[in-house]
Amino acid sequence: MIPNHLDRILLWVAAAHLAIGVVCLFALFADAASVMGVHPALKPMKFAFSIGVFLATMAVLIPALSVGEGVRGALAWTLALTMIFEMVPIGVQALRGTTSHFNMQGWFNSVLWRTMMVAIVTMTMAMVYVALLASLRPLHTPAGVPLDPLVATAWRAGLWIFLLAAASGFSMGGRLRHSVGGDDGGPGLPVVNWSATHGDLRVSHFVAMHALQALPVLGSLLVAIPIGAMARWTLLISAIGVQTVSALWTLFQAWGGRPVW
Repeated sequence: MIPNHLDRILLWVAAAHLAIGVVCLFALFADAASVMGVHPALKPMKFAFSIGVFLATMAVLIPALSVGEGVRGALAWTLALTMIFEMVPIGVQALRGTTSHFNMQGWFNSVLWRTMMVAIVTMTMAMVYVALLASLRPLHTPAGVPLDPLVATAWRAGLWIFLLAAASGFSMGGRLRHSVGGDDGGPGLPVVNWSATHGDLRVSHFVAMHALQALPVLGSLLVAIPIGAMARWTLLISAIGVQTVSALWTLFQAWGGRPVW
């Protein structure tokens, strides 16, 4: 079981990001010059909430891994620090009234963007390791009881679908933009701001990343409700299929330059 102080690292950093998200939410009501057509607080708000949820999720999963305390501690610190190093440049650039992602204009912007890239690559490598550990070794509760096979399967599937986000993420990094068939900015869907006129790699990125929450939650709910084992497994496998196909379909849709609808 992960030591309490390491468990708290992930939870405290998650809570800090969620608090930043709330601050940014209120900041949306203040007048500010737009960045790429949207309020400068919108991007840090979205990232802060997403990172907060991700770290809270990992605070649940890492204690379930069948590894030593040293490995758990290294994973907890790696994930917490990489997310901080991703979030800080986003906040700094929002306060400066400019873009954070793909911004290579001048040495300062380049340093911040490259810092984010190093953090993202490091986090991805750590998550590959987590996915391998979770798939090759048993998962258990904090009390040491093996997880229900259905819940364990949901976690493993969520981890591997989560890693599909690397395809869209590194595609965006290589292109230095999230749009395909048009420029970043312009008309987009409310809140998420996904492009309404051309391909947007952020759609697949979102779908893949949040499989890590959706599938384990579904697995836990299925175990709790009074239905047969066959029905539980059918529903879970169907959900895994839908999540996988959705992540891949929206990825190829974006690469084809087509908007999400």
